Parts: sequence; structure tokens; C-alpha cells
Amino acid sequence: MDAPRGIVFDMEGVLHVGYQPLPGAERALVVLTAAGLPHVILTNTTSKTRATISARLAEMGMPYPADRIVTAASATIAFLQRRHRGRRVLLLAEPAAFEEAAAADGIELVERWQDADVVCLGGPDESITYSHMQEAFRALMEGAAFVAMQRNRWWPTPDGPGLDAGVFVKGLEYSSGRRATIIGKPAAGAYRAALAVLGVQAADALMVGDDPVADLATAHRIGMRTCLVRTGKGPTFASPWPTADLDLPSVGELPRALGL
Repeated sequence: MDAPRGIVFDMEGVLHVGYQPLPGAERALVVLTAAGLPHVILTNTTSKTRATISARLAEMGMPYPADRIVTAASATIAFLQRRHRGRRVLLLAEPAAFEEAAAADGIELVERWQDADVVCLGGPDESITYSHMQEAFRALMEGAAFVAMQRNRWWPTPDGPGLDAGVFVKGLEYSSGRRATIIGKPAAGAYRAALAVLGVQAADALMVGDDPVADLATAHRIGMRTCLVRTGKGPTFASPWPTADLDLPSVGELPRALGL
């Protein structure tokens, strides 16, 4: 494959698992940077701010500027600022998402479901209880808009597969009869946000992920080239994957595959 003009990386399962770097990831980023090939991270992570993610990557030997990281949380906050500015938001999410949302202009966070104009659901978090879901359900039944940062089924953790936000989003959709507006992958808007940071058109970019459904399907549909890596979730999918332009054992093999 000819080298693209820019690369969008999924993070968990591609560069690291549980903030333990995957073999070859650090060197791959060094080689791509030295070759002058720009890259950004697009992740459905909602449990950490971009600044925290940047710091954690640096600790692993993969320094990455916060402004080159697009998270499902940051993209959702930008969406709320555009589409629901000034409206009251019942946010069920991790502390990091609360931190970013509370600091954002034009978003008013509320605690009572009776006050909510919008229900916004973040990632999976042990602090989300049945009572919280009940409050979100009641707000939706009273007409609140429904926004979700992401709807992934599961994600790889150091202890094995973990339930992701999809279990909450689909449950509320089923119970309320309401369809959530999804902001993170695989929604096209998330990829366009990453491409805007990257500064290239879809046809000139390569999406690298470990999940051909959640990471690569939309990228392929909007005209990006795709690379499936067999770390993280990758081993659980059929090989070869029909819509992957590259199918690699790990991200460490990417520079060689691009002729770098």
C-alpha cells in the first residue's frame, strides 16, 4: 500500500491494553513521525480527559499532544455545545467526562431527572446504579433528548473482556422506545472530527483499529482506507477481513507495510 497522507489510530487494543503498551507501538509512532506522516488518536474512551490520556501515553514512552487526541467525551461535549447549547443536561458518565463537561461553555449539568432537557450517557462506570438508570429512563419518557458518547459492546481489559456502554444505551433505548444520538465511533461524525484535526480528506487517510465493526466499517464507508490489527479485539474476528485494506499482526508492523 502507498503511504497515506495521515493516519487515525484507535487507542485501546491498538497502542496499549489497560495502559500497558503493546509491542512495537512506541517504535511505530516514532517511525511515522520521523517520516513526516501526521497521525491522531480517535478513541471512545470516556473515563479520562485528553490531558490525562496524553500524560499516560507519555509515561509509556509514547508522547502524544492532548490536542491530537479526539475522545468520545470531547466530541460529545462539542456536539452538546452546538446542538443543545443552554439546555439542561443529566449526565451519567465517569468523573473525567464530568470534569470536561462542567468546564465547557454553554452546558448546564443537573442532578434531578425532572430538570433535564437532555440525557447524556457516557462510558461504563461502576458508579452508575439502577437508580441512575431509572432517573435517565424517566427523563426520556418525559421527552428529554437522548445523547450517548458511544455504544460499544465490549472492550479489552487486562483482566479480560469488559462490558462497554452499549449495555446501558441499548437498555435505555429498549425501555424508553427512544433512539440515542451516538457521537463516538462508529458514528461518522467522530471520524470527521479526527480528520479535521488531522487536516486531510477521508480518501487520503488510513484508519487503524482492532475492531472491524466498531473501528473500521464507518471509516471504509466514508472513503478512508483501513487497517485491522490482530491485537486487542482483533483475534476474535474472521481472517482475512474483507473490508480491511491491511490486516496486520500488530501496529508495530504498520511502518513496514507502508514502506517506511
